Amino acid sequence: MKKYALIFAVIFGFLFLAPGAVFAQRGGAASETIEIRIASMLPRNSDWGRSLDRIAAEWARVTNNTLRTRVIHDGLEGSEARMLSSLNTNHLQAALFSSLGLAHIVPEVMNLSVPFMIGNEAELDLVLREILPLLEQKASSSTNFVIITWSRGGWVNIFSREQVLAPDDLRRMRVASSSETENMNTVFRGMGFTLVDGEPNDMAPMLASGAISALYTAPAAIAPFGLHRTVGHMLDMPIAPFMGGLVMNRVTWDRLGPERQRAIIDVTRRIALEFDAAMPRTTANAISAMQRDGLRVNRPTPAQQALWRGEVERAMPPLLGNTFDRDMHNRINAILERARSGQ
Repeated sequence: MKKYALIFAVIFGFLFLAPGAVFAQRGGAASETIEIRIASMLPRNSDWGRSLDRIAAEWARVTNNTLRTRVIHDGLEGSEARMLSSLNTNHLQAALFSSLGLAHIVPEVMNLSVPFMIGNEAELDLVLREILPLLEQKASSSTNFVIITWSRGGWVNIFSREQVLAPDDLRRMRVASSSETENMNTVFRGMGFTLVDGEPNDMAPMLASGAISALYTAPAAIAPFGLHRTVGHMLDMPIAPFMGGLVMNRVTWDRLGPERQRAIIDVTRRIALEFDAAMPRTTANAISAMQRDGLRVNRPTPAQQALWRGEVERAMPPLLGNTFDRDMHNRINAILERARSGQ
């Protein structure tokens, strides 16, 4: 089984013909044929996988077939850390990352996933409108990567073999972790949870053997792998939004030239917006399908929800300036405070 982990993606659809006309009229760098390999941890047979196949076709179309793109699905290029290394060596030219992979490029992205900080889609809209351009600029100016587009991967929930409603329920369990989720692991350790390290593709046998009894991921990510049949329970209290992003290495980006750069950014971001709008429905459909397959969705009371938020508030202070960027944390808090006060 390939990596299911907290992971999210950029989705693509229909485009305008105008960008392609530019390349029909111009020569120079725009006419150079470039081979592009895009890697993804996600299954080929999923909404994300099918959409990545579509982007390969659409990039070719809007550049008059001067970009020849191959998508490598199912984690065949290895972990997100491995994919990042392959981008550096130009073995890969682009890759689809979750927040965890993006954090190796712009660490501040993990501030978007502080548990229970952002409360709903409306708040997320406000935060992303201000924060994402800052992250893109930092990546472009200080790294060897370009973030072509962002997309939302849904919200992370806790899945468990036994019912979890309050923090003490989860403390009795062994929670799956990975070195690639270290930011979230640090928060959970501060809350007193027992974490068990393991590679993502080991989660199914670890669940089956009892080595772990809980994990945290997005419903739309867990459903295609059938892990809900083993865990059996989902806490109906989203922990945090999870972002995805499509990244290209600088050497390939520079070879594209300004016209092709504008074309692929325009088309990719246009369709990413459509996917973002569809993500709540995708998540709801995934949860419904898992419920029909036996998953129990457990809703905590307001008092139990307050316990979770209180635990995170106590765990966060020593992590600011270390695990999470303090300035970005303060900026996001300011956005949320303005929104909640009606400003």
